[in-house]
Amino acid sequence: MNRKLMRMLIVAAYILLPVLIAAVALRNRSFLSAGPPFLGIVAYSWLLTGVIIASRPRFIEQYFSLDKLNRFHAIMAVVALSIGVTHKLWVTILWGWVYRYSTIFGDLAIIFFLTIAVLSALIMTNWFGRKKIVKTAKTTLKKYPIANYEKMKFIHNFNIVAAAFLAIHVLTMTIIVQGDYLAAAILGGYFALAFGLYINHKFLKPARLKKNLFTVTATIPEKGNVLEVHLKPDNGELFPYQAGQFVFLRLYDEQYSSEEHPFSLISAPQDREEVALAIKDSGDYTHRFQTLQPGVKASLEGPHGGMWHVQEGMHDKAVSMVMFAGGIGITPMLGILENSARLQFPNRTILIWSLKNQDEFGFTDKLQSLKDRLPDFRLVPFFANESGFLDEGKIDKILQDNEIRFEAAEYLLCGPPPFMNAVEAVLLKKGVPKDRIHYETFGL
Repeated sequence: MNRKLMRMLIVAAYILLPVLIAAVALRNRSFLSAGPPFLGIVAYSWLLTGVIIASRPRFIEQYFSLDKLNRFHAIMAVVALSIGVTHKLWVTILWGWVYRYSTIFGDLAIIFFLTIAVLSALIMTNWFGRKKIVKTAKTTLKKYPIANYEKMKFIHNFNIVAAAFLAIHVLTMTIIVQGDYLAAAILGGYFALAFGLYINHKFLKPARLKKNLFTVTATIPEKGNVLEVHLKPDNGELFPYQAGQFVFLRLYDEQYSSEEHPFSLISAPQDREEVALAIKDSGDYTHRFQTLQPGVKASLEGPHGGMWHVQEGMHDKAVSMVMFAGGIGITPMLGILENSARLQFPNRTILIWSLKNQDEFGFTDKLQSLKDRLPDFRLVPFFANESGFLDEGKIDKILQDNEIRFEAAEYLLCGPPPFMNAVEAVLLKKGVPKDRIHYETFGL
């Protein structure tokens, strides 16, 4: 089925799900009394859908990139919590004394969700980062051990406890207070689905992955504090993947965290012996990677995301492929370019790689090999310390110099959000249709 149509259907299902549940659960309610419970059902279903999205189900993720799903998940969690708080206040005003004991677990759920949401927003995101009060809160939090990305990822898992409290509250209201077993079956069944997917994601899947380990076979330092890591499957079976996708890597060695982290595949799908990743030293976890040695065992979960579907249209020679990479955003581009070289795509391909300075210009051997093997490949390194920011005039000149028509190209963007936002704004201003601009962020 058409990808765009499937995305529309999934979004429609997300929005309409609470309406369908409410149609059953509130079938015997009057219009005036249905308002507060309807808000509760919306908050309940959307918060549980958030648990499902966090479990990375393939039947959803194959139509949406994981970074977009995560951003949607974060935003809608805040929306659902706001609706849940409104539901609580409305119920309290109307029937506070009647339901005061029946809402205890609902109150606990709201407290858990809100606490974790606030901590996650402060520690795991840059939301409202320029606000003075937020900067003050972050500075205060850094004094405590909890203000650590790794620890916050662990604490974030307690959302499932909040979801369980919420389910107890909802089932208490529908069975004990309302006596509606049909509504309880539907609402309880949806919690069971979300909980089952969470258990599979957090426990069953890692156990299965541990039975199919990889071994680090080589580590190659690159400029810009980047380490290229090669891994070979112990059982000889390499999972199928598309160019430019990424995997979640977990190392089984006492000096590394047991948490999984996402890294792009820079190898081509045609390589069936091993895969290659590129890891930049950009934090506590990735800093320890720089001493990684061959022989360490690892698991790879995926593949996920990527801009691989762009290459489906690359058999039309009139369509150019224009890549904008910012810093370590080069990694998915390398996999896509390697795949293009293997398949000998005839299209004009241009890689504009924006870097701070010459010291970050790595992967020179790979890029030279690509220039030798790709029929029409142009590499444009752009150094900010020499040329300033990559603005509209500079982008216009680069594309004109390489004879790229704005309207006859597919655009791939990967790098820091400010970089991609700036490039996308220029392309849209030039009249490039939004569906020709493809991007992926590293905010997982």
